[in-house]
Amino acid sequence: MNKSVTGILKYALSKEKEGQKFYSSKLNDLKNEITKEIFSYLSEMENGHMDYISNLLDYYSEEKSTDNFDIHMDEFFDIREITDITGSKISDITDELPIVRMAYLIEDDFVKFYELTAEKTDDEKIKNILLKLSEWEKNHRNILLNLYDEMKKQYWNEMGFEPLF
Repeated sequence: MNKSVTGILKYALSKEKEGQKFYSSKLNDLKNEITKEIFSYLSEMENGHMDYISNLLDYYSEEKSTDNFDIHMDEFFDIREITDITGSKISDITDELPIVRMAYLIEDDFVKFYELTAEKTDDEKIKNILLKLSEWEKNHRNILLNLYDEMKKQYWNEMGFEPLF
């Protein structure tokens, strides 16, 4: 068993645990139902990622084939289009903007980790797995970016201004 592959997978598992802990810990802080729904979804998805990586680690450490570790991209989250964070008070938006931004940065870090690690590995199976995991995280990142952008727009609208940038 290649120790670098084990190290990659162990680090990936720790990052997924960190993400899951963040999402689940913030659920009680959120007031907006759409934001709660998204964080709940992301917490569940990180649990799935942890299970997947744990199983992969077990499998790889026993030096078995990874052929049956095909990642299906059926993780699509069918949430209504985020066009209005309805029912949110301006104070709730103000409180939730930094939380959503932090979640976005966590997912962006995941994307970068998986992509950079995939570039540096010679193991084609692990490379493909890492690139597919990166795609999952890109989906999460995009959901959060859309939410963040919509929250900013609503905040600007409520405050009667829009920055130039």
